Amino acid sequence: MTEYSIQMASRLSGVGIHTLRAWEKRYQAVVPQRSDNGRRLYSEEDVSKLRMLNDLCGMGSSIGTIANYSTPELEKLLAKFTEKDAQHFSSVPLTTVTDKVVSRDALSHLLLALQAYKLDVISHELNKLVGMLNPREFVLNVLFPLLQEVGARVKLGELTLAQEFAISSIMKFHVGYLLYGTFRNTRRSDKIFVFATPENNHHEFGILLCALLCVHYGHKFFYFGINMPADALLQATEAIGADYVVLGTTNVSSEYVEQDLNSYLTEVLSKLQPNQKLIVGGNGTFSIDHFQRNQKFQFLNSLQHFDDLIKDL
Repeated sequence: MTEYSIQMASRLSGVGIHTLRAWEKRYQAVVPQRSDNGRRLYSEEDVSKLRMLNDLCGMGSSIGTIANYSTPELEKLLAKFTEKDAQHFSSVPLTTVTDKVVSRDALSHLLLALQAYKLDVISHELNKLVGMLNPREFVLNVLFPLLQEVGARVKLGELTLAQEFAISSIMKFHVGYLLYGTFRNTRRSDKIFVFATPENNHHEFGILLCALLCVHYGHKFFYFGINMPADALLQATEAIGADYVVLGTTNVSSEYVEQDLNSYLTEVLSKLQPNQKLIVGGNGTFSIDHFQRNQKFQFLNSLQHFDDLIKDL
């Protein structure tokens, strides 16, 4: 039987160590075994119960009322809370990457927390997922589906723009941690990527998620961000010897018409070296057929397409 220390039980369940001790002392939520030297030892069942208690508290339940529920009772209560959102979310294709976390339930919990403006719960849940998933799993199974669902709900009027901006800022924080945190030093490739958006394009989540996939595969990258003038992009690309320039495009205001993006891409392609490649994704409007004849150009039709492109480089 697997047994966990209090530190590992805390990390697996998402319950802080001080909170965990308080739940034991005040409510006997779990009663861990003790080692010969008196240290707590938690079973798989203990950790599972703690995780469910943590999720339910994040949805507004009081620990005092649910601490002594049995595992089946907690599962039933969780199912009641998440049934509506799980049905709504069923249209989003997901892959179960672990038998412990990251399921439709986890994503539903994030949506429920957003509806209730429990931003601290969202940050806590994302932090827990960061600790348990690799960057690729975090991107493809959490961040991207969550962004899609939030956007869809805003359009339906089920969420507000304020809620969308709030969760976006929290997600950017966690993505930034992964981009420049411990994973940053796991370089396993000699390929260099540059990420940016063209002038007047201010939506950056696409390139952020692509950069995070580079982290997973060990490719070196430079993140230049949004609204990058073509001449500045070309100068930086030349200086660092980038192999790939990745641009995220979006449909923007009427002042920025299709011809502007065509001109931008034409300028960049004309000045790239023969061994460099321009990768363009997003829903920006430009003459794709015209550029696809250029050997230095590649269009991405999805985030999965980018993942397939870079995993074998």
